[in-house]
Amino acid sequence: MIVQLLQALFVLVLLGNMLAFAGVDPISRFVTAGIALFFALQLRRLPALPRFHRTALWGLAALVFLQLVPLPHVVRALIQPGFAEVSAAGWAPLSLAPWATVHMTASLVVAALIACQAARMAQTRSGLPVLLVTIAATGVLAAMLGLVAESTDPSKVLFFRDNVFGGGVYGPFVNRNHFAQAMELTIPAAIALLAVAIRRLPERGLVRQKAVVSALASGIAIAVCLATLLRSSSRGGILFMALALVMTVPWWQRLKHRSRRWPALVMAALLVVIIGSLSWTRIPDIQERVADLVAVEGLEGNTRIDLWRGTVASWKRSPILGSGLGTYRYVIGMDKPASGAAALEQAHNDWLEWGATSGLVGMVLLGALVFGLGQILMPGRVRNLRAELRYALAGATLALVATMMHEMIGFGLQTPVNRYLLAAWVGLVLGLWERSSGRKRRTTEAPT
Repeated sequence: MIVQLLQALFVLVLLGNMLAFAGVDPISRFVTAGIALFFALQLRRLPALPRFHRTALWGLAALVFLQLVPLPHVVRALIQPGFAEVSAAGWAPLSLAPWATVHMTASLVVAALIACQAARMAQTRSGLPVLLVTIAATGVLAAMLGLVAESTDPSKVLFFRDNVFGGGVYGPFVNRNHFAQAMELTIPAAIALLAVAIRRLPERGLVRQKAVVSALASGIAIAVCLATLLRSSSRGGILFMALALVMTVPWWQRLKHRSRRWPALVMAALLVVIIGSLSWTRIPDIQERVADLVAVEGLEGNTRIDLWRGTVASWKRSPILGSGLGTYRYVIGMDKPASGAAALEQAHNDWLEWGATSGLVGMVLLGALVFGLGQILMPGRVRNLRAELRYALAGATLALVATMMHEMIGFGLQTPVNRYLLAAWVGLVLGLWERSSGRKRRTTEAPT
């Protein structure tokens, strides 16, 4: 009973936050934090982690402690020479906005607990399909809302909330790039489900019937989500999704029998036709927007490059430990380009923003986390697993690669529901890593 309750709450976190304005409201965050706390109380043990991940997580905890512990002004002036003139006198934390650092840390803890629940689901035979279906359904929900909202009043979000942030309204989002990133994080789940279904089509009886239903549902989900991604006209979303699909081909290819290629080819051709017909009217808009990828709307002619230069200058003020997690919007005013009345709260590059707020130490720790995931997702290792595990990890690779590239020109992970989707993929990777490693140990110990 408790397993079904945990899975239902996980579904509620993703679908509920996607529907409720992408989880940006305080009420949504409070409910999500409560559910995450329940996940923590039900954890019998933490998921097994690679060595790099364990080291990085302990390092991040130490980094947050160093940023929040009070230090004398002399020490802070040595560590943060660029902020010496504006930092508080006497004893104070390194973080220039301690409340923002606490808030960011709490957000990361919530995401980590969601990842733990996703890992718990991925470790079981019945939980993995539920996890993938939930991620795919989250994307379909956003896509359907987006298609409906496209033809309505763009000044309203979900038809009744004022769109105070500007931009085009797509589903619960007020930023087309964040919406596109949600598609990047959900489409791979539908592709993984489709790949498993196509592989099971040659079977007979009930297995084949279920495979046909799964293939149709997954194909429709992919077509709707990709068409909505194109209709959103997000330059980065379209470009990085296409690049990620090309880069992750080695994770998907392992069809040994030529007869099994035909269902995949037919399905792919059908999807291309459907996606093209749904998005045909927005092709001119996409071409116009892609022509200037680094432009930023509403910042008085400044490009992303101008914002990145200001972020690098802010990083140089505290190169080792940063200005404090979550403090970017409070300190960038010292180095931002002239943007008129527009307020600059994000760097439009989450990699640079993380570096400016956590310093070189934070970048090394983040690199260790990414490197640990890369070790698990090596193509040679993934292709040796059975189909349902292999395609799930291939989908995770696609989602992670697209997200990491998109974060170079955006800040989509600062939208809560996107952060939760990413946490779900990370948990899936860790859960399947533990599941496959345990299976191999049992296999090698059995003959003895």
